[in-house]
Amino acid sequence: MRSLDERAVPFRHRMVEALWSMGVKDRVVLDAMASIPRHRYVDRFWAAATGKPWTPEHVREFVVDDDAADETLRVIYEPSTALATRGPVDVPHATSSLSAPVIVALMLAELHLRPGLRVLEIGTGSGYHAALMATLVGDPALVTTLDIDQSVITETLQRLHRLGFHAMTVRCVDGAVGAPDRAPFDRVVATVGCADLSPAWRDQLVPGGEMLVPLEHGLLHPRVQIHRASELGGRFVGQSGFIPIRGVRGTARLWPRPGPLLDTGTVEDLPEWFLEAVPQGGLSESRRLHATWDFGTYLALRDRRASGAGLIEHDSGAMIRQGRLVVTGAHGHLLKTRMLEVAADWCAHGSPDLSRYSMRFVPLSVADDDPSSDSPMGPWRIVRLDHRQTIWITTP
Repeated sequence: MRSLDERAVPFRHRMVEALWSMGVKDRVVLDAMASIPRHRYVDRFWAAATGKPWTPEHVREFVVDDDAADETLRVIYEPSTALATRGPVDVPHATSSLSAPVIVALMLAELHLRPGLRVLEIGTGSGYHAALMATLVGDPALVTTLDIDQSVITETLQRLHRLGFHAMTVRCVDGAVGAPDRAPFDRVVATVGCADLSPAWRDQLVPGGEMLVPLEHGLLHPRVQIHRASELGGRFVGQSGFIPIRGVRGTARLWPRPGPLLDTGTVEDLPEWFLEAVPQGGLSESRRLHATWDFGTYLALRDRRASGAGLIEHDSGAMIRQGRLVVTGAHGHLLKTRMLEVAADWCAHGSPDLSRYSMRFVPLSVADDDPSSDSPMGPWRIVRLDHRQTIWITTP
């Protein structure tokens, strides 16, 4: 009988081929992912059946050992599947996970890693992402990875040592403090959803260095690429959702969290003019979803009650769900009116996607004269924990 490692090889190759077809064109990143056995970075996990929601009836536990079935390997190497490794499994509130391969690949490409760069990672998790970064920079000693969960660190440190990454620095600490004794870093990357950039990350980054941070914005965490020059300038590079950071920054929420109120309500058709901007036919399901997220990104700039592609206030909401408009609660009709008003502006200005935005971050301790407005093109200001983020739409 073939070993688990031998049986995993074709699954890993198919994953890499699928990532290429999904738009990951960085051959160096794909070669690294072809060389690292993802299945060796998780001992057990929970995942929902393909195409099913994360609900108790659809979530299964998988154990990874030499007797694991090929179905387990298929799930591990499925390009779009994240694996929950710790925390509640009956709801999507895991405290640690192994990100979907497509997100891992995109983030590695967005980091522009090359041999010799020093990297700080916030959110060690399974160690898979850190191992890939170590491969790309050419030396595990150049990678420092932090996690607040001691049980995660204990398990992952043993795993990394077993797999040959002895020289990597792996610490149990609140990631917000960074690793000043290991600084400076050429890259800082967070693999958790963050309400703001930590001042420590900014201070520990070399001039000209880059950060990649999934930054809270509405319900999701679009990945923001930040460059340290005379100021911190940035741009959105992709949409994603991450487990929120824990520790001193783990309780901050800048937008409301959705609740059960959105599971019921009046279901209405969306206006034709909006459906033309977010077509429900003729595009792949993934592209339609991303177009809806694009609208949600814009909505979160215009109204702080935004949650995904909708608005929530107390017990009322108006939300786009599967191409329909769900309105619930006593004030849902008012939220619907406001949401459609913003949607009309979004459509009138070309339905901007993430690539149309630019931004800067200024510490709250520094005077900033940037204006803020509710105009359709911005600029808009978001006051985060330590920074004012100013965002505007650029001309295509």
